[in-house]
Amino acid sequence: MSLKIFHRFFVVLCLFLFAFTGYWAAGGNATALVTPWLVWASAAGAAAVTGYFVWHVRRVRLPA
Repeated sequence: MSLKIFHRFFVVLCLFLFAFTGYWAAGGNATALVTPWLVWASAAGAAAVTGYFVWHVRRVRLPA
């Protein structure tokens, strides 16, 4: 596995972790406690990671 592919895998994993954290903060936890600031922080982080992933895919070409 090349470093570029591992990097993309890690970025996608971070995106899933932001999504899970947002779900958990929106009341998906055991106590149904809602933490609005964490929901917004997770959404902002997911947006930033998505933008970075798109930039990375366009900028870095994988060998054929």
